[in-house]
Amino acid sequence: MESKHWSCFVAIVLGVLIFKMHIFVAFADQDEDIPHNEVRNWALKFGVDLWEFGRQFTKMTEIRNRFKDTEIEVKRKDGIILLRELAAEVKNFMDFKRNAVMRLMDSAEQAALSELEGQGQAESPMGGQQHYDARRINEYNADGKLADGARHMDIRFMRRFERLPVNLSLSSILVPHGVDLDEPDVKSALQWSSHLDPLFQNNLEQDPALSWQYFGSSTGFLRRFPGTAWPPEGSKGSKLIHDFRTHNWFVQAASSPKDIMILLDASSSMTEKSFDLGMATAFNILDTLGEDDFVNLITFSEVVKTPVPCFKDRMVRATPDNIQEIKSAVKAIKLQDTANFTAGLEYAFSLLHKYNQSGAGSQCNQAIMLITESTSESHKDVIKQYNWPHMPVRIFTYLIGSDSGSRSNLHDMACSNKGFFVQINDYDEARRKVIDYALVMARPMIMYQADHPVHWSPVFVAGKSGGLGRDSEYQRRLVTTVSTPVFDRRNHSVRVANLLGVVGTDVPIEEIRKVIPQHKLGPNGYSFIVDNNGRVLYHPDLRPLSDANHYIDQLKPKYASVDITELELPETEFGNNNEPIEINKNLLNEMRGDMIKPKEGETEFTVMNHYDESKRVSTRTHRYFYGPIEDTPFTLAIVLPEKYGSHEFVSQQEIRHSRNNVTEYFKGDNWRVHPDWVYCEYNSVSDLEKERESSGEYSSRDQEPSFGSPEEQVLHFLSRAGRPGWKWMSVRPKSPQPHHNMHSGSNGNAPGSSHFGSQHQSSQGSRKAEPYFCDRALLQSLVRDAMVTDGLDRNTTGSSTGKEDKQQGYQKFVVATSFVATRSGLLRWIDHVKRPDDTPEPHFSEDNVRAMDTSWYKRAIDQHSVEPDSFVYSVPFGSGYAIKSNATLVTASHAIFVEHRGHKAAAAVVGLQFQHDSLAKHFINITSACTGMTGCKRTCASDNLDCYVLDNSGFVIISEEMEHTGKFFGQIDGTIMDSLVQDRIYKRVTVNDYQGVCSDADNPYTAAGGILKPNRLGSWFFNHLLALSAAWLSLMPASLRAWPQEEYTYDNEDVVFVDNNYSDEYEFGNENEYNMQVDQEMDEFFTTADVEYTTPPPRQHKPHVGPRFSPDPHNARRCDLRTDLYMLQPERLTQGGQNNPLKGKLTNCHVSGCERPFSVQKIPHSNLILLVVDTLCPCGSKQLDIEPLEEAGIIGACSTRRQGQEQESRRRPKKCINYHPEEIEIQQCGRGSTLLHMSGSVIVAHLLMVTVTFVLANA
Repeated sequence: MESKHWSCFVAIVLGVLIFKMHIFVAFADQDEDIPHNEVRNWALKFGVDLWEFGRQFTKMTEIRNRFKDTEIEVKRKDGIILLRELAAEVKNFMDFKRNAVMRLMDSAEQAALSELEGQGQAESPMGGQQHYDARRINEYNADGKLADGARHMDIRFMRRFERLPVNLSLSSILVPHGVDLDEPDVKSALQWSSHLDPLFQNNLEQDPALSWQYFGSSTGFLRRFPGTAWPPEGSKGSKLIHDFRTHNWFVQAASSPKDIMILLDASSSMTEKSFDLGMATAFNILDTLGEDDFVNLITFSEVVKTPVPCFKDRMVRATPDNIQEIKSAVKAIKLQDTANFTAGLEYAFSLLHKYNQSGAGSQCNQAIMLITESTSESHKDVIKQYNWPHMPVRIFTYLIGSDSGSRSNLHDMACSNKGFFVQINDYDEARRKVIDYALVMARPMIMYQADHPVHWSPVFVAGKSGGLGRDSEYQRRLVTTVSTPVFDRRNHSVRVANLLGVVGTDVPIEEIRKVIPQHKLGPNGYSFIVDNNGRVLYHPDLRPLSDANHYIDQLKPKYASVDITELELPETEFGNNNEPIEINKNLLNEMRGDMIKPKEGETEFTVMNHYDESKRVSTRTHRYFYGPIEDTPFTLAIVLPEKYGSHEFVSQQEIRHSRNNVTEYFKGDNWRVHPDWVYCEYNSVSDLEKERESSGEYSSRDQEPSFGSPEEQVLHFLSRAGRPGWKWMSVRPKSPQPHHNMHSGSNGNAPGSSHFGSQHQSSQGSRKAEPYFCDRALLQSLVRDAMVTDGLDRNTTGSSTGKEDKQQGYQKFVVATSFVATRSGLLRWIDHVKRPDDTPEPHFSEDNVRAMDTSWYKRAIDQHSVEPDSFVYSVPFGSGYAIKSNATLVTASHAIFVEHRGHKAAAAVVGLQFQHDSLAKHFINITSACTGMTGCKRTCASDNLDCYVLDNSGFVIISEEMEHTGKFFGQIDGTIMDSLVQDRIYKRVTVNDYQGVCSDADNPYTAAGGILKPNRLGSWFFNHLLALSAAWLSLMPASLRAWPQEEYTYDNEDVVFVDNNYSDEYEFGNENEYNMQVDQEMDEFFTTADVEYTTPPPRQHKPHVGPRFSPDPHNARRCDLRTDLYMLQPERLTQGGQNNPLKGKLTNCHVSGCERPFSVQKIPHSNLILLVVDTLCPCGSKQLDIEPLEEAGIIGACSTRRQGQEQESRRRPKKCINYHPEEIEIQQCGRGSTLLHMSGSVIVAHLLMVTVTFVLANA
């Protein structure tokens, strides 16, 4: 036994000794530490090898010298002068669109006046065949014959019109659900609006850049030019479109800005079905509002509730975010108690009065929308107290169902307060009838017949792009619509003020950007436009939320609403106490304020720029120049990088004086031009047809005469530019003189002046005055760039393993492609390795044809100011698992700057793509050997050292573990990455994405996400019985009815009308009044004691863990995302001009007390660092993630940031037309529902009750 104990003791002692010896050896090894001198030498050799190889292979020196050998100039840009030049071009472009719309308005009013006044004298010989129903165009039977009721239309495919087949002489009619083309009013509007076709065509001839032109009739049909069938090819939509009368371009053109209070009955007297229908009615009203409107919704039962807590006692701007917040909150309302109409009305009147008196809100129209199933009185006392005699607030009433007593009361409420009464029996009516309020609000404007306000809608995603690029067919374009109302000018026997409809035209953003040439802004320069509310019309980082193909399938636009402060991301600096310094943010807000006013100016501040789907970030100081676009609500800004954006490289080749045919420099198929830039283009299809006919070229009548590619178009014009008699048409046509009533502030439109027959202007001042436009500077710069880059492949071996490369020792690099991209948009490349025919990967040219917009181009330009003689290297993200197939390519790019008279400017970017495994092998060869004379014990080939090459964003370029390639290093070893941040080698930058997309599957106002209502079967049965009884009574003879069925008139008993003392106009004054917070002292107006706010607050959001997935477009919502990205601080590694390694050490990371040293060395001539890490000490490693996460805390419109936006400055529209003294003479103030509009189940119930009555009466 003793021997066993002795053996155990000896074993323990030996174990301890061995462990101590192991630790001693480990510490001894660590005493030797990492061979820092070797690390420096490895990095130096690796960097120099790569630089020399890339410098020679890309022929950058030869290209720079070729540029210098020609006549060059580096000119200074004057930002303000450039801004004014571009703003004038945009104004000219927009004038064409606005003038086209105003001509349509004039002709529509005159056509309606002539046609409607002549009705009854003679019927049109065409009768009901005055229109082409888009649902029945070119509809053929199986035998090839035209189907009954269908009409034939000659059509041809046109790129400009979303690549659809169209007819350029005829319009077609599109019909929403519920519109009957056989109704008399509809037939009449169809007939007179057919006279618009010649003007549609004439507008297109004068301005071939016009897109779709519209006349949206108030009766419900949409006349669209050019004519086309519906649904379009490839669409999954039905033959019916979404009701356009609820869209922004229609509603906002038809009415002035407004403050809307929606009162929704949430008492127990409402059945669940009625409440759902009432909720749908409220939502449809909300959907008609725009950014110039203010709104709130309250529910009332025994107490008044504000469903959105942060909207308490406030009116909020009707932005998409706020509208969505209200909808989400209302869905969680519970029905309870009895309805206290007095409390609801008092609260609404008080809040509206509060805003009117304080100068907040829209300062224009005000209205209450009352939605209920029943009311026992018309509430004259409270209305008289708050709204009479001047009636500053209109009242619109919506009866859910058909309660007879309620109908009469609600009718009286609306008719006595310049409103309108509507009865809602189904969801279709809830959608169609809400537009009545806008037609009523339009009455003062129609009665004055002096102003036709021009409205520009927010931007939305429309159909396919009309670009020539090979990928344009798969891209959808952004569009805004300019529109104006059409008035009924007839003299009626009774007082009416009818809105005939709204005319408009779509304006593709890609067309606006054509007149702001990118080459004038230079590399990393850009422009953007904001409206009077600070919302962006376009911006390079604007990413509208997906519309789930609603526009393509239903013509339903999903409007974008993104503020400029959500796109320009100012850098936040930190003081000594780690307190944020918001200098850049303050400068951004000051600029926004100036642009809203609008005011011309300039400023300079630093912003964050993110690349590659927000995986990389950099900071750049920008100079901003901004100024108004006259006669529009827009302000233009151009942005130039501070370090290099103030100078531009100028070098052109005069084409007409060239000794050679310049097309010789564009041989082969290894070049592309930027598909979105305008080098030269014909102003119209007919101009191109004439040119081709004169050249003897055949053109198909079924297809638009066009070019197959941007390169074909460039060659077409280059071949003609060298001919005798060639003229440069480098000035775009100027818009004609402004229309006599084009401006919303003009008052020169008397009825009958300058109308229908006089609008077909001559070609003078039209865009087609010249057959084509050429940007002379851009085209001749393109030719010069082609000459400089031509022939570079003739001295290059077909393979990178040729003799020259072997002599230099670079045979290990296998180059797939080398390329050059110039400032004129030219991309030229050389393939050095034959691509497999069956490869699924797109060719380099397919992904990089817009070279100046690519990450490698932008980063190379920025890298020049960091280290002029360097390349920027990158690999595809997460590409490590493709290493075995040699599919991963490393992209290297370098910017060529040319100096002239002490100033430098970018001329081109050169680069190459080579196989990753060849780069990795070269790296291993270098780091596996000792460079010093004394030798070294450890290299990157040693088991106890890990070596990485990281780029300036922290992504792995090379690792011993191939699957690490393309991964963020923080995901591999977050502990070391954290240490690199603490040592200021990398800077952690928090980037906010205010255009994030999250799932909207859960309602944040209720845990379950459903609509929570108690079960009230008895209440439902009682109310349904009343509804059936009322509907039954409606079948009685007219003498027995208690109310009229269709048209309502004012009952003037007990109603005294006094002229409104409000001004009919609002003259724009101090912009700050629009943003004035409601004075707290105004609370005295709230006299209702039983107002309660008990809606559950929005749920607190907890950050999601793990990778994010894009939600289904149908359940997507905007959200604020936040991520930490990383930027290399190269100056930290090159202090004093010495490239010495920075030594680091992790301590206290293991119970044994061991340490983990590492060494960091900048790799010269690159954006890379070499990181060598000791692996002996088994330190735990955390993971850092760069996956965007939703901001924690309250989400949606009640978040602190969104609430802060409510206080940002806005500029009201210049005109407010909300009052006419004779409006009280109009007798139309409501409509109900006929039996024909009822649901099938209700009709059956009616018939059953009639039968029962008949049987009982005859029993």
